Amino acid sequence: MVIQLLDYFLESSLSRTLNSLRHLSARQKGVALLAALVLMLGIVMVLSNIFYRHQIDVSQASSASLSDQAFLLALSVERWARQRLSKKDGMDENTDVDHHGENWAQAVPLLPVEGGVIRGCLSDLQGRINLNNFSLYASDPESLETELSALSQGSVGIASLWRKLLIMADLPVTPARMAAVVDWLDSDSELVNPWGAEQPDYDSLPRVVSNTLMSDATELAAVAGYHVREVQYLLPYITALPLTGSPPKLTPTTVNINTASENILLALGGEFSDAFAAVILDTREEGSYFETIETLYQALEAVLPISPGDAAKFWPSTLIGVRSDLFQLYLEVLLGDIELRLKSTIDRRENKENPVVMAREMFLVPDIVSEPKLELAGYETDESKEDADQQRESYRIQTACEALGV
Repeated sequence: MVIQLLDYFLESSLSRTLNSLRHLSARQKGVALLAALVLMLGIVMVLSNIFYRHQIDVSQASSASLSDQAFLLALSVERWARQRLSKKDGMDENTDVDHHGENWAQAVPLLPVEGGVIRGCLSDLQGRINLNNFSLYASDPESLETELSALSQGSVGIASLWRKLLIMADLPVTPARMAAVVDWLDSDSELVNPWGAEQPDYDSLPRVVSNTLMSDATELAAVAGYHVREVQYLLPYITALPLTGSPPKLTPTTVNINTASENILLALGGEFSDAFAAVILDTREEGSYFETIETLYQALEAVLPISPGDAAKFWPSTLIGVRSDLFQLYLEVLLGDIELRLKSTIDRRENKENPVVMAREMFLVPDIVSEPKLELAGYETDESKEDADQQRESYRIQTACEALGV
C-alpha cells in the first residue's frame, strides 16, 4: 500500500513538473519571437536612417556641384559682357556715343549648356535718374528752392525732373520729397531747408540717416516720405550711381537721351514734354540716334519756338548727354533645379578698353519663391493702357531687357 502511494506521488510530481516545463518552453518561445521582432525593427530603422542621410548627402553634394557650376558660368558670361562693352579706337562704333543699336544692347544669346540654359541682357544705367545727383543741392540749397519755386519755367534740373516723374506716376509731390533726399545724402546734420529731414525726424521709425551717397536705388524706401510700394514702381526709372570728384565739387551723371525710356524723356521735356520726347523717339524709330546734344538742340528748333542756344540753357549738358559709362548686366542661369541670378554693375569710366565690375549681386532663387506682382491702384490710367495697346500694335522694337521682362 505504501509503495503504491509512493508511486502515485512520484508520477503526479513528475507529471506536474513536465507540464510546467512545457508551459515555460512555450512562454520562452514567445519572448524569443518578440525579441527577434524588436531587433529586426531596430535594424530596419537604423538602415532607413543611414539610407535617408545618404540621400540627403547625395542631394546636397549634387546641389553644391550645380551651384558651383552655375556660379562659374555666370562669371564667364560676366567677363564676356565686359568684353562686349569694351570700346577701342578704330572700332566701327563711335566711342563717344552709346545707343540701342550697339552690340551691347542686344540680348545675351540663349546659351544652351549641359542640363540648362543661360539668358540675360545689358542695360544702360545712365538712361535712368541718378538719385545721388540730389547731393549737388547740399552745397547750393538756394538752387533747390529756386528750381522748385520756378514751377515749369526755366531750365530743367534733377529736382524738376524728379517732380515731373512723380506727377506722371500719380504720386504725391511736395517740396519735402526732394529736400528729404538731399538731407539723406549730404554729410552734415543740418536741414537743407525747412522741408528737409535729419536724424531727429527718423528717431520714431527708428532709422539712422545715411549722410552719404546711396549704393542702391532701393535705399530710397528708407527716406522719410517714401513708401516701399512707391519705390517698387519707380525702380525701372531710377538708379544710384557714384559721382566723380569730391564734395563740394561733385560732377553729376547725365541722362543718355539715346537710351532713356519714354517716361524719362517725357519727364525731361518739362513744359515741352511731348515734343521733346517725340523728337527723340521718332529718331530712334528711323534707326538713328543723336551723336551730340547739339544735334538734338537743332532738331528741337524745328518743332519748338526755341533756339539752340535757349535749348542748351533749358536742357544743359550737365543734365543730358549721349554717352554712357555705367551699365548693368542681368543674368539668369537655369541649371537642373538650380536658378541663379546675377546683377553686375560694370564701369568703364577709367578704362573704356577694359571695363571693370564695380558691384555684383548674386543669389540663388528658392523653388518656393514666385515673381512678385505689383498691383498699384491709381498708378496706371486708362490712357496709359491705351498707349500700351498702341505700342503693341505698332510692333515697337523692344530693348533686350524689356524682351526678357526685366
